[in-house]
Amino acid sequence: MTTVTTEPRVHAGTDEFRGATLRECDLTGLRVRGSVVDDLEIWAFGGELGSVVIEGVDVGSYVGDELDRRFPERVALRSLTTAHDHRTAWESVTTAWAGTLARAEALPEPQRHESVDGEWSITQTLRHLVFAIDLWLGRMIQDREDPFHPLGLPPGDPSGEAAELGLTPEATSTWSEVVELHRDRCRQVSDALDALDDDDLGVERRLVPIQAWGEQAFPVGTCLWIIQKEHAEHRRYAERDLAILGHAATS
Repeated sequence: MTTVTTEPRVHAGTDEFRGATLRECDLTGLRVRGSVVDDLEIWAFGGELGSVVIEGVDVGSYVGDELDRRFPERVALRSLTTAHDHRTAWESVTTAWAGTLARAEALPEPQRHESVDGEWSITQTLRHLVFAIDLWLGRMIQDREDPFHPLGLPPGDPSGEAAELGLTPEATSTWSEVVELHRDRCRQVSDALDALDDDDLGVERRLVPIQAWGEQAFPVGTCLWIIQKEHAEHRRYAERDLAILGHAATS
């Protein structure tokens, strides 16, 4: 398999992209003409597919509707205007994750640490969600000086910011250790939401969460939305990979 991370060439040869993986590319305006299309798989950024036309039929809305059916927490996250909305959405997100964690529990321990197609394992995904809560709640909202747990996993290449934040991306950990850590962070979010009122949502938080990012300014409501969005989107990926791992375990 080939990973293509640069801009794809126009008028590529017949087999130019056969078996290729395009990861984190901007494919806006991409056209595929007179080509063999079979076993094609597309995962859009944040589950927002936009306009995708296949043989003259725009399938984007069909896909969006089906994702909303499978992952109803997506719908709740589109209309967070009150503190009650945030609490209701978080309940939907955490309830959905409980089912995903139960599916992971049914797998052998090694598979909970297994990557599928180079993506994070379910254990690494939970570590990333711990980092997201530490960043957007602990740092941005609560302005804690040292909010990051060492097992938190930042996105992308973490080498530049890991040492600064006291993170150890290369660390190994048990599934139960990471689950309990994530459960603790989710309780922190729940506690913050319980104390939230509507006026708090618009309060701007302005500080430097990570030196490489510089100063950031976000309303409290946006910080909380990011935490919930991270959980909703990473659950989609986790469900995808758990289905593959579950099939492998029973084959």
